[in-house]
Amino acid sequence: MAYRRFVFFAFIALSLLLACVESISMVNEDSILSSNKRASLCCKDHPEFGVCTNNTKCNKRCLRGCKNRKGGFCKRKVCHCYC
Repeated sequence: MAYRRFVFFAFIALSLLLACVESISMVNEDSILSSNKRASLCCKDHPEFGVCTNNTKCNKRCLRGCKNRKGGFCKRKVCHCYC
């Protein structure tokens, strides 16, 4: 009887530990709670980067900030990251 309780509580503790590890990894990636919002740059215009006059700078920002690593270009003086 005591052995079954031990196994049950060990299973519960392990499940909780794995759930915590999984939630931490989700926060570290591209979740809403994360400060790392790489996925949010893809397929969008980014006027917050300022007036876009240099494709190289825009491309670098999109490469660093977009998960698909395709880069970006100046589109009507606004930086646009590829999809």
